[in-house]
Amino acid sequence: MFAIFIKILSIFSIVLIGFVANKLNWLPYESGKYISKILLNISTPCLIWYSMSHQKMSEDTFSPMIEILMWTFIVLAACSIISIPIVKAMHVPKGDRGIYRLLIICTNSGFIGFPLAQAVFGNEGLFLMIIANAAFGIFVFSAGVFLLLYESGRDTKLFNVFVKSMISVPMIAAVSGLIIFLFNVTFPEPAEYMLSTVGGMTTPLSMLLIGIQLPGIKVKQMIMDIPLLLSAVMRVAIVPAALFVVLLNFHLTPLVLCIVVFLMAMPSAAIVVILSEEYNLNTRLASQGVLLTTFFSLGTLPITSMLLTAYLVG
Repeated sequence: MFAIFIKILSIFSIVLIGFVANKLNWLPYESGKYISKILLNISTPCLIWYSMSHQKMSEDTFSPMIEILMWTFIVLAACSIISIPIVKAMHVPKGDRGIYRLLIICTNSGFIGFPLAQAVFGNEGLFLMIIANAAFGIFVFSAGVFLLLYESGRDTKLFNVFVKSMISVPMIAAVSGLIIFLFNVTFPEPAEYMLSTVGGMTTPLSMLLIGIQLPGIKVKQMIMDIPLLLSAVMRVAIVPAALFVVLLNFHLTPLVLCIVVFLMAMPSAAIVVILSEEYNLNTRLASQGVLLTTFFSLGTLPITSMLLTAYLVG
């Protein structure tokens, strides 16, 4: 467990490098959008394809894949339903309720989830996290948009958003990755080396991106915002802890249980900010929520990783 703790801390130490680089103006805040483009459209697809090509279709891999897909949808649906009365009880403005709901539900299963799942659970854990992320993407661009815009008085345009999400590079990569897995596709050695090398950039770039976003955020002001603070604590601590207790009663495959809980232990996803900006909602609130949960996760994720690893080997 100590080795896992050290590995997680070493990954998160890259956040500090991003923070310092931003302060020195080596990586200004504006560079974050370009790093995001590289992550979404280049390194993450390569990581997906490389990982899927190293997973062979068998009963040992197909069964967990179906299980993780099913339980990811079930958990996201359950959290969505529960979030509606919880956010309503916070007495926040109606126009902001959707943002609070998504901050509680949506997790950074890609930028942070992929590298950490690989670090903690190995390639098999990364494979299951990629499958879970595909389910998460479908959910976010359909039900997630409805939850964001519900009570905001805006047209959901659900069909248009869903179609756009289906032709995005990350979703195409996820679907093609499934095809690679289902048909046991392998790559020539030069292509495999390229995918491995480019995909390996995902971890450092993801952590650098977080570090770049940290300067200029008034942490004290965010912590004084009780609804925002409560949403952040629910996202990184209460939801995964409660989920773990509940799922123990359903006799899931141990690694599947760990990945589902690990998925829901991630900080809030940047997609909350992107969707808030697209629909002209409170983007500043969304940004503060994502950064606050990311900050808290620096402490909660190493602990969650060690506890889940202990459960898995126990």
